[in-house]
Amino acid sequence: MKEEKNISKKAWVVIGLLFLLTVISNADKAIIGFASVPIMKELGLTPEQWGMVGSVFFLLYSLCAILGGVLADKVGTRVVIAGMVLLWSVVQFSTIFVSSFAFLLITRIILGAGEGPSYSLAMAAAAKWLPKEKRGIGISIVSVGGPLGVAISAPILMNLITNYGWRSAFIATGIIGIIWIAVWLWMVKEKQEAKTEVTVSETNIEIDTKTKFSSVLLSKNFILIALCGFATYWSFTIGLNWLPNYLENVRQLSAETLAIVVALPWILITLSQITFSSISDRLFYKTKSVVKGRVFVLGPVMLAGAVCYFIGTLVSSNMLAIVLLSLGLTFGCITLVLGPAILMELVSKNHQGKIQGWFMAFTSLGGIVGPYVTGYLVENASTQGAGFHYSFQLCALILLIFGGLVWAAVRPQKADTVLSTSTEMVENV
Repeated sequence: MKEEKNISKKAWVVIGLLFLLTVISNADKAIIGFASVPIMKELGLTPEQWGMVGSVFFLLYSLCAILGGVLADKVGTRVVIAGMVLLWSVVQFSTIFVSSFAFLLITRIILGAGEGPSYSLAMAAAAKWLPKEKRGIGISIVSVGGPLGVAISAPILMNLITNYGWRSAFIATGIIGIIWIAVWLWMVKEKQEAKTEVTVSETNIEIDTKTKFSSVLLSKNFILIALCGFATYWSFTIGLNWLPNYLENVRQLSAETLAIVVALPWILITLSQITFSSISDRLFYKTKSVVKGRVFVLGPVMLAGAVCYFIGTLVSSNMLAIVLLSLGLTFGCITLVLGPAILMELVSKNHQGKIQGWFMAFTSLGGIVGPYVTGYLVENASTQGAGFHYSFQLCALILLIFGGLVWAAVRPQKADTVLSTSTEMVENV
């Protein structure tokens, strides 16, 4: 019987640094939400304009996610990741000179271009160092750096914004990014694939490298997973760009309370991703099935997020609304860990950067549409509160539809067959 593999010490170092990468990346994204009120006041922006600020971040995000994945497959993830972090750190420093709406839009577009490949490359880099049975929890550790980064940085950044102005927060994250690059280049070398994995590929147990990528990209399974990611990013970017604004302007929370409360959903996301990815890994190890181990966890959790979002708009209690909306955001983000884990089983190793890049490209479209639609609804509704509630209900509907479709229709049976056959051969060696 095949023994369950453990994660090596070198892999833990890489996972740890990739975790910090997602911490920094999401702290960079979160600043704009934390500083929304002072920036809107200083630049005289309307809600619809602020929605545009959130949306333009993703204009080049999709394209760069694809290009970053292709480049990483050719030259390696180590160098591409370092260059990516350098670009967004420089942009963080340049943001301190923003004095107009147009200038702010430009910085957000360039920052989005720099951060576009970050999540997909982190997932691809992590997967190279992880045994299949540990990919769920390993990828989850990297992924939870995102919500945990927001949770950790929230009180720090809001304190900087309150006491030293919103520009100080951008300076701080820019400095941290530069430090991370130095440590990454010093400690991490490019992962070389094991010969046994190449042998498996050569005997066609692994999915064919010449034809499988295009067929997967156009397959029902990939499209539905990408749509699920679209719903996740719609929810995720509303949480980043609009939730602090909603809590301050509609729920009338004080600055002190807000600094604590805005961290809640991101702490819950961290806990839920670790919990559900561990459950998924255990099911995957026992069943050797992508459907039973991954898909049957992803779908129900997305539906739970939809229910929480919808009920959160109906309650009058501030505390109950905060909890329910936080849970909606929490459950809605599950695709960020289980989506990449499913996709890793659909293509061979030399295409994993590209498939993750395409996944993030489609996923990030939700980040383009969600913030702007929210701003439009807030500005044109009878009250701000009504506009926010319409937005949350729309998000719930999207999570419900795409989460339900993934649960009902994603069936990567070929991947299950490949995994089962590969496992049997390894056990018989």
